[in-house]
Amino acid sequence: MSLTHSSNSAHGIRRHGRMRLGEDILLARHGDNIASLRLDRRANRMVATLRDGSIDCASNSVLASAPSPMARLGAQLHAVRTDTASVSRSDARTLIRFSLVWLLISAVLTVGVIWAVTASGNAEMVNSALTYPAY
Repeated sequence: MSLTHSSNSAHGIRRHGRMRLGEDILLARHGDNIASLRLDRRANRMVATLRDGSIDCASNSVLASAPSPMARLGAQLHAVRTDTASVSRSDARTLIRFSLVWLLISAVLTVGVIWAVTASGNAEMVNSALTYPAY
């Protein structure tokens, strides 16, 4: 049975226009047992009332919509702020401190190597030190 090709209005549902995915799913599940169909725009689904009075729903989208990466990041930041995340705020602070100390040590060593090579006066070593990809 198709909603657009219903032969009589007493046993079928007359509908004009495009068929939604939820309608197709509900027709496949229940066929002639559907008494009425309505579109739930807020949830983007079709709701069928069956002849026995029960209700069934089917989504109009093929894939469930996932939150965007920015929404996930916002939720993770909120969880860290409220201390409900798997990583506590104190753990995050400790990690940030270790990262800053490591950055400081790396910068001091890089400047020290470049200063030592520059102080040697050898132009080839200076060129080599400044173009070396490690820093």
